[in-house]
Amino acid sequence: MFGLFKQKNNKQLDDVIIRVGSALHKQIKSAADKVNQANRKAVFKRMDDAVTAGYLFGYVQAAFAEFSLEEKEMDSCMRKVFDGIFPDEGYSYVMSKIDQLNNADDMGLNIKIEEVAINFGMGIDLGENDVVVNGGGLDVASSLFVYLTTGKIRGMD
Repeated sequence: MFGLFKQKNNKQLDDVIIRVGSALHKQIKSAADKVNQANRKAVFKRMDDAVTAGYLFGYVQAAFAEFSLEEKEMDSCMRKVFDGIFPDEGYSYVMSKIDQLNNADDMGLNIKIEEVAINFGMGIDLGENDVVVNGGGLDVASSLFVYLTTGKIRGMD
């Protein structure tokens, strides 16, 4: 009998994983499709930076906040979403930015790391805000799209 609740929760998690991954993929694909060939290089460069990694991290965490997941479960959901967007590389990409921040003292690149930390934090705030503002309408979030296409962070213009 108790297994029924777990199955229901897993189904809900799977539904959110699909919705979140689709919403994020939509923003990224739309950004790549919108820009002309000359600006495409800038979009792909922004896709590989700390703001984007922070946005992805913050967006996914906020999207799953209602489930009160344990760290291991959240990690699994993040892996599924990120690897679904960027097959076999998404999770590693986001976590590499976090590892870079966690190992800042070892690297001796404090000024560069401080910039990465600020950008990652701005990205987290932007992603969390998109989830909160859109209140469950994850497919209407667009701050990542705006950042990728213009390099501007909403509310920081």
